[in-house]
Amino acid sequence: MPISLPLIELRRVAHRYARHATPVLADVNLCVQPGECVAVIGRSGCGKSTLLQIMAGLLQPTRGDIRFADRFDDCKPIRRTLMFQRPLLFPWLDAAGNVALALHFDGRKQEARDRAEALLAQVGLAGRGRAHVRELSGGQQQRVALARSLAVDPDVLLLDEPFSALDPVTRGDLRRELRNMRRKFEFALMVVTHDVDDALDLATRVVVMAADRGRVVAEFDIPREIDGEGRARLRARLLDALEPEPYPFALGA
Repeated sequence: MPISLPLIELRRVAHRYARHATPVLADVNLCVQPGECVAVIGRSGCGKSTLLQIMAGLLQPTRGDIRFADRFDDCKPIRRTLMFQRPLLFPWLDAAGNVALALHFDGRKQEARDRAEALLAQVGLAGRGRAHVRELSGGQQQRVALARSLAVDPDVLLLDEPFSALDPVTRGDLRRELRNMRRKFEFALMVVTHDVDDALDLATRVVVMAADRGRVVAEFDIPREIDGEGRARLRARLLDALEPEPYPFALGA
């Protein structure tokens, strides 16, 4: 459905946790447009997850402005869902029950089970709706979490290091499935990661955060079509941008 632009916009957002003198975010300007995938990369502790929680509405920034677009059909803010690094499934429910729970909260109980089974099929778990959490591998549990995140038809899907606990093969499979689902369901994607390959495989734009200052230091547009040589050059540029800044003094001086 038509939505005003951009979907999410941050203006000079800063955040400081209580009892911490140094802010974890400082003057961050960022927006997410319809249909795009923005990857935020940076080292541990740079403020990536804090930024995502602010965009999800779980944290209020200590300074700055964050704006969400309205949906034209009901004038309510856009739908955002957040998928964490761990699946966070309910162990007393089966796979379909975990997905259907999101629809229960959304007021769609009648269609919940059928839609849950359909979404599980979309993420490669056809016929596993009655499987309990303990019967699923780590990759399968993450697929259930992805299906649950998509159940309420989000306008923006927010991902916090979603593949970091998975083996390389499963990681690659899920990246491909997520790309396909984004094209099919036409949602925007915002993912934070420390993995450059996650960013290159998923993103249309990559935002690099400083290692210890909570600010954006670089942005890169990712071409729709890129060959192996071009990918290698872009990967090298991203890794260079991730390097910590040199000391302002000479060692041993």
